[in-house]
Amino acid sequence: MDYKYIEQLLERYWECQTTLEEEAILRTFFRQEDVPASLLPYRQLFIEEDEMAEEHLSKDFQNKMLRLVGEEVPVQVCKARKVTFMRRCRPFYRAAGLIAILLTIGNAAHQSFTDDDAVQEPQMAENIPIDSLHQITIGQPEQQSAELTSQPIDTLDVFPR
Repeated sequence: MDYKYIEQLLERYWECQTTLEEEAILRTFFRQEDVPASLLPYRQLFIEEDEMAEEHLSKDFQNKMLRLVGEEVPVQVCKARKVTFMRRCRPFYRAAGLIAILLTIGNAAHQSFTDDDAVQEPQMAENIPIDSLHQITIGQPEQQSAELTSQPIDTLDVFPR
């Protein structure tokens, strides 16, 4: 068989110009049992590379190293947090506040976009010319009325006896 492509990949591999996909092709090629005799010296390199990629440090590696050096292994303390009722209800308070803000903005927008004809203006009192200042009626005529007199204020009897 002709292994020119593999030889070209090897040359590019030694020059550090291969991509990850091309290196994966080389690793799969050298995992085979049928490797030509001219490429056998490279087989062990790629097999060991695969084995080293699978090796990882254990989770307690740091603790083991600290024991070997003679240092104290730090004890991890896990503190429990006390969750109060108010803390559990905090998301609901935030949601209620957001809803209140949205309703306020919606109501303001609704008021500003309503027709002016639909809005009733407050009724003003009628402008009636007053002929004399002796009697001014406040409210309905059946209600109590006030009279103006020309007496001085200090002699005015405020509270009838």
